[in-house]
Amino acid sequence: MKRLTTDDIKSLPNVPTQELKIDAWKVSIVIQGITKAMQIELGEMLDKEELSAFDYQKQLLLHCVVEPKLTLDDIDNLYEKDANVVDLIFASINELNGIGGSASADEFQE
Repeated sequence: MKRLTTDDIKSLPNVPTQELKIDAWKVSIVIQGITKAMQIELGEMLDKEELSAFDYQKQLLLHCVVEPKLTLDDIDNLYEKDANVVDLIFASINELNGIGGSASADEFQE
């Protein structure tokens, strides 16, 4: 196995992506994991109480749903839809990020 060099870091793959099929709506979206930098940023915002758990979830959707790219207005509209589908999106994002389960804001705090 090759030893990692600092030059290698720039060419390493970014966060994983995944197509999520939403059977209830007969559509799919593309989600991605979060970077360590984003994980820290969200955790710091929560620690400073700049974000509520609800705002945290919105930020997670903004950063992790890449196709279609969502706006805050889109997310507000999404929250008016079937809770089971929205929860499926959060659960899939959390699974992709290696934490599985719920979309609790506490999941990313260090």
